[in-house]
Amino acid sequence: MSDTPTRLVPFLAVTLLLVGTCGHSGVAFPWPATGKMISSGSADVLTVNKNYRRGTSQVLVREIARPTRANLDYAAYDANFMNADPDPEGAMRATTGKRPDTSHPFGGALELLTGTLGSLPLTPEERQHPLALAPLVELLTSKHIPGGDTIEDTAAKVRAEDWGLGGGPQLVRQAAVAAYLHDAGTGKATELWVKIEFAPWFKEFVGIPDADGDGFGELYGRVPAQALGDKISALLAFIRDDYAGRVLSPAEVKKWAHQLASYWYPSYNTDLVTPGESWPDAETEPEIIAELGGQHFASPAVVMRGKPQGKPVYNVFLVTGAGAAAAEGAASGSGVAKATPKLSLPRTTPSPQPNAVIAAVKTELNANGGSWNRWAAAVAPLNDLMRTKLKAIPAGAKAVAGDDGFLFFGQSMAYATGGDLEKQKRGRNPVPVILQFKKLLAERGVDLLFVPVPTKEEIFPDKIGITPVERATGAHLVGKVVNPFERKFLLDLGEKGVEVVDLLPLFLGVRADEESKGHSTARHEKASLYQAQDTHWTNRGLELAARAVAERIKTYPWYKEIAAHRRIYKTKESTFSRHGDLHSRLPEADKGRYQPENLVGDQVLNSDGTLYEDDADSPIVVLGDSFTGVFELMDCEHAGVSAHLAKEIGYPVDLVMSYGGGPNVRQKLLRRGLKALEAKKLVVWMMTARDLYDFWEGWQPVSAK
Repeated sequence: MSDTPTRLVPFLAVTLLLVGTCGHSGVAFPWPATGKMISSGSADVLTVNKNYRRGTSQVLVREIARPTRANLDYAAYDANFMNADPDPEGAMRATTGKRPDTSHPFGGALELLTGTLGSLPLTPEERQHPLALAPLVELLTSKHIPGGDTIEDTAAKVRAEDWGLGGGPQLVRQAAVAAYLHDAGTGKATELWVKIEFAPWFKEFVGIPDADGDGFGELYGRVPAQALGDKISALLAFIRDDYAGRVLSPAEVKKWAHQLASYWYPSYNTDLVTPGESWPDAETEPEIIAELGGQHFASPAVVMRGKPQGKPVYNVFLVTGAGAAAAEGAASGSGVAKATPKLSLPRTTPSPQPNAVIAAVKTELNANGGSWNRWAAAVAPLNDLMRTKLKAIPAGAKAVAGDDGFLFFGQSMAYATGGDLEKQKRGRNPVPVILQFKKLLAERGVDLLFVPVPTKEEIFPDKIGITPVERATGAHLVGKVVNPFERKFLLDLGEKGVEVVDLLPLFLGVRADEESKGHSTARHEKASLYQAQDTHWTNRGLELAARAVAERIKTYPWYKEIAAHRRIYKTKESTFSRHGDLHSRLPEADKGRYQPENLVGDQVLNSDGTLYEDDADSPIVVLGDSFTGVFELMDCEHAGVSAHLAKEIGYPVDLVMSYGGGPNVRQKLLRRGLKALEAKKLVVWMMTARDLYDFWEGWQPVSAK
């Protein structure tokens, strides 16, 4: 590392920012700075890019000396430019002329409010070990740790406080961002103190203390002892022994990085970049390199790239000192373990078989009036309902609450109602890019299977509406196509020679069968095809997809060479619980209605009982987005679609994936070089169908080198 890091601990010079403007009629902050002005920070987390500014930076580099889950979460969430709520529109946040009502702040969820960290009874050691509140709450609730519900309720009340000024629940003026534990002494309960940050645009209070001068004013308060009661013991045991006490293994650091990238994707379009020996590297954007001012960082554990508003942003995490071994290779986006000796197969001529899908879609079209527009008119009421839902999503939210606990993603609804996919503007039409990639592979003797994953809206149209009339709009379409232009797209691809594994009829058939048997509302862990609160499929959905792809693979002429080296795999059930990726994208008022979802995965095991690992030397590549990462690289792990495909064909596969980057994940594969590509026999390109429409980054042609 080329520069001396700056620790996130008290500044030598501390400022007090008056969050108000000259002439503004705000009232004096009622909880002033009564103690020593100390900026918050962690003993184990350092910000090491010297030019970092919370309000303007596009890159944050942090060093973690001890990679516990608590320290990693703090490095990701504390004062990060990525996760600040956006400034609402001026008219939306305009004051009503009222004075803020401070008579009962946060509904009594916090007591002993004070404007400074220095006035808290924390020891210097306790001050140096803060806990990032948002990821802690999520973990506590997903693991059903006693006390988690109390902290979650506290955080919700902080966000909901409007000081009598109104504006609606989507107008968040402040948030609880960190927690501190304080040992109050023998015979006394451990105290939990919470740090609150005010949005920079909130100017109804004048003189909010801001010890670190970043524009986010601060307030601290204690969770009343009676609110936690006897739950405090179990809560403390989990935090001290597990969350903040246990150093993570390399596999656990890798899992943490994948979970974070997946969780942040719907808002920030995040993806993991495979780290090299030094960062920034040759592929890093010039503006990022310029912001770093010549700094380079050796062997980063995690490099996460996002593009939330059209410009690249980075979060980079370094693990140093005694913890460095625990993060080696943490965030590789593909399998690296070699489950078998390398298998070299002779070059063959690609043999696509698109005719089955062509015939099936033509039959569907004839059964629906023989016209795409006539077919679209038949499903127009559901499209109109989805458009209405889309328009009603408040600023800052991306999810829609449906029936029976189902949540839906706005972009998926936009895809379902977007019309003819090939009439999109230049750079958005997927067909030319898919054909280019097919040609590049064919020139090297590599087959291509394109596998679009249906969206939840297509399979559960009856769950989109919440009133009886809305539910009826989608109920008669269960088991039927609701987006005819997706079918047109597959027909056009097939007629151009691209073979597709068409999962939609398979999934629609399963759902229609459930409906006929009276299981339409069942969401047992293994019953549904999609997670209720998440954009992704369940164990059942991915296993069905793996079997469908495996059936096709077994018909390739070169498969007999793989079958001669067949491996036997078995499975083991693994359970877990969490909020899905759509929960945090709901409007603020809707979040409290949902509990973590209980889920089950079938982990794939080798014959000796060890967990399956994808193999970068396999002749079969699964190239995909987060649908290939869930259950495999996060959650229960070793239970994703690549693992189950390997089980079905009896041979490990190579996984190359990008969160939310299904259209352009091809670049990750091609960075390995053409020689590596020529050793492959098949690329299974699997990605969510929603990205066929108006993909945020555009469908970028690739250049082979």
